[in-house]
Amino acid sequence: MEVVRQRCQAQKRLALQDIFAETKDMNEVITLFLATLELVKVQEVQVIQEENFGNIYLVGRKNE
Repeated sequence: MEVVRQRCQAQKRLALQDIFAETKDMNEVITLFLATLELVKVQEVQVIQEENFGNIYLVGRKNE
């Protein structure tokens, strides 16, 4: 969860696919996805999708 939090603080807008591209196996993908959901739940990260089937972006609440 800390990896996602740090990446969102370092960049204004982070593509979710960029995080998944760095993973080595399916367990890492699942772990990062669950961490992302938890950060959304506690309102530290906002999820933005500008169009149907478009890229999904993460924005840290401090970067809004």
